[in-house]
Amino acid sequence: MIKNIINVDNLKKLASGIIIILGITFISFALMYISPGDPVEIMMSSNGSAVSEAVINQKKEELGLNKSFLEQYAIWLKGVATGNLGTSIKYNRPVTQEIFSRLPATLYLALLSLIISVIIALPIGIFAAANNNKISERIIRILSLFGPSMPSFFIALVLMYFVCYKFRLLPISNSGPSAIILPTITMVIGIASKFIRQTKSIVLEELNKEYVIGLQVRGVSKHEILFKHVLKGCALPIATMIGLSLGNLLGGATIVETVFMWPGIGKYAVEAIASRDYPVVQGYVVWMSFIFLIINYLTDKSYYWFDPRLKLNKRGEKSK
Repeated sequence: MIKNIINVDNLKKLASGIIIILGITFISFALMYISPGDPVEIMMSSNGSAVSEAVINQKKEELGLNKSFLEQYAIWLKGVATGNLGTSIKYNRPVTQEIFSRLPATLYLALLSLIISVIIALPIGIFAAANNNKISERIIRILSLFGPSMPSFFIALVLMYFVCYKFRLLPISNSGPSAIILPTITMVIGIASKFIRQTKSIVLEELNKEYVIGLQVRGVSKHEILFKHVLKGCALPIATMIGLSLGNLLGGATIVETVFMWPGIGKYAVEAIASRDYPVVQGYVVWMSFIFLIINYLTDKSYYWFDPRLKLNKRGEKSK
């Protein structure tokens, strides 16, 4: 088991992952450093009272913000190496604690939206591919364009207007169990629309392969070709599609969480950017980078589960 985990390929992926995270964090740290606005001034003037320059300079010295860019980045990087993402300038609490306290809300919204989107989109996308260029497929094609063509904040505001204001189905300031409904619907509209188009494209490409023509010539039914052969060939690209979407969702749907005041990681990141809270922004960047690397790794490993031939080919290459 340990040998399977600690091998050359995994070590290469780990090394490349560390280099990617270092590069991303360096760029984001540089962008925050050169961005206009002083985090200490924003924090200390948030209560509306005037603050002297001496007090601001003292606070900067306490937080280490009076040091050069490279010194600040080196100090932050040293802390990350020991598992410390720093302390929030705005909230004066550990960034790791703040992120993990908001993680359950983001997980809840992300997984619920993804599961519903998959349940809706996969059957519709498969049906559209099987009935390509028919009236039903054209209707699905037109409807699936609405989600990606409308910004998520616009969908959220329209839902709030009709559901909360016009028909009074839900209260506007909803903090109960039903608070998840509108954010989920908003995200499902966008995700499901994208999944329908991608699933249709994947299945349609598989249906046009030569082995499908061979099965049709032998008299195999369309239903059997689709469900016993074609969908197996579509498993890998569909798994990739879902995996990448999950990685994006786990970073928090920033716009949706902000509009609906959902207490997730995305909303926390938006607040940190507005207040120039460097440690929080950097912590969020590390979280996003880590999640995408893990999801990509797990997606890559899932290929061997969906198609055992890949594992046999890999073993054959190593034996050579």
